[in-house]
Amino acid sequence: MNMDSLKYWNHNAAYYPWIRKRLANCSSVLDVGCGDGSLAFYLDDGSKEIVGIDVDKDCISKAILTKSGDKTSFICCGFEEFNPERRFDAVVFVASIHHMNMPGALDKAKSLLNPGGKLLIVGLAKPSTAADFVLEAVRVLPSKAISILHHMKSSEELKIATSYDYPQMQMVRSTVREKLPNARITYGLHYRYLLEWSD
Repeated sequence: MNMDSLKYWNHNAAYYPWIRKRLANCSSVLDVGCGDGSLAFYLDDGSKEIVGIDVDKDCISKAILTKSGDKTSFICCGFEEFNPERRFDAVVFVASIHHMNMPGALDKAKSLLNPGGKLLIVGLAKPSTAADFVLEAVRVLPSKAISILHHMKSSEELKIATSYDYPQMQMVRSTVREKLPNARITYGLHYRYLLEWSD
């Protein structure tokens, strides 16, 4: 699936190609906080077993109704309560980990990975340092222009649960240093940080 085949574009969907590229060799993926299943559908090329979980019943119902592949499934539950009998090649959070206790979520995500597995996060955080604030200001205009060009559909418009209670970026950095040694954090144009870590 390419970006043109997505039903909508927003600041989360903008990073689906980044995710897909890094999961090219993964055969099983857990999508934590999957919403309406848009990432799962984007990743579903018939070669991957994809499990999406979310606490929002309406989102899960929508995802189940629109799913097509036999290897994709959706479960209505929180990450804390999710106790699968198997592990995954990749665990992905897209704009969802700030809804949770981050240290606990990272510990659990690591426990669900197969050896050599990947953890990917597209996350949101409040700027903490002067450099963070400069970056935040620099990306406003280009992000806004691209959003208009792609006719952005916000999570609110799509009736996907949102939270603006973001952690401070400094807290994210310190938690990652403690829990995910050698993790790589980069900064995306659309107000997100991108984290990649391998077991």
